[in-house]
Amino acid sequence: MVRIHPATGEKTLLLGHFFKEFVGLKPSESVALYQILQARIIKLENTVRWNWSAGDLAIWDNQATQHYGIADYGTQARSVHRVTLAGDVPVDVHGEQSRILQGDAAEYSIIADIDRLPGFAAN
Repeated sequence: MVRIHPATGEKTLLLGHFFKEFVGLKPSESVALYQILQARIIKLENTVRWNWSAGDLAIWDNQATQHYGIADYGTQARSVHRVTLAGDVPVDVHGEQSRILQGDAAEYSIIADIDRLPGFAAN
């Protein structure tokens, strides 16, 4: 649940709506702790709400951010392009790497295979 951010070295919570349980806690204790942490994460002062304008682009660090889109755009068209980058395996505060319990990232493209979006320069 607590991991070390690979770029900043800061401790971050690896928590979200995919949460199942905290190992070593009873189910009721897991739910209670999750609710406490989520309540802090979603407090207004810990969130960003963006008022979109034409040409805006949002980028966030998935290694330290919890996010979801709010369906508040009525009948307006919404265009979303998701980019998922391969990266470091999460490391906990003891230096131990996370383990994959199910699935893998085989469906993701390697960087050489990614088609560039029109209007964006290659780096």
